[in-house]
Amino acid sequence: MPIQALISSAGLILLMELGDKTMLTSMCLSAQYRQPKLVLLATMIALATSSVIAVIIGFILSATLPVEIITYVSGILFLILGIFTLVKSDSETVDTCDNPGTLFGMFSLVLISELGDKSQIATLALAAQSPFPIMIFIGAIIGFFIVNSIGVYTGTSIAERIPIKTVKRVVGIIFILFGLLVIFGVL
Repeated sequence: MPIQALISSAGLILLMELGDKTMLTSMCLSAQYRQPKLVLLATMIALATSSVIAVIIGFILSATLPVEIITYVSGILFLILGIFTLVKSDSETVDTCDNPGTLFGMFSLVLISELGDKSQIATLALAAQSPFPIMIFIGAIIGFFIVNSIGVYTGTSIAERIPIKTVKRVVGIIFILFGLLVIFGVL
């Protein structure tokens, strides 16, 4: 049944992603840039792209590019972003998203970190077993949207109460920790 495929996909992604690195990344980006709608847009475009890859060509990607390489690239990207954020943390000014590269940077960070992630693999597995892969995709997007909406609005709420220097330092440290945890296979 199509509705069952949608509900199972949305529920699985929602449960898998609550508190996961993508939700926390959305929270951190939102706290840093203080533009939750833009962060949510970049995150959802990246997650939709990741889900399309999982539903349509995920098995080709996993056959041609080892998950380990994707994992290391993701971890290194988090490390670089964390170090860059810490270096720029002395500024009292709020980073803006006026630069088109910022949107692309957010998109790239989330997309690369999702490639080979457990939610992408779960989406791939559900799509492989279901006669309704489009409903699996829609369900995954619903689950991602709920979780990341919570993340970006929580990040913005936290950022309103904490000085930007502190937010940038915490975000930098979190991204460095994510990078190390991804590289060492913990996340």
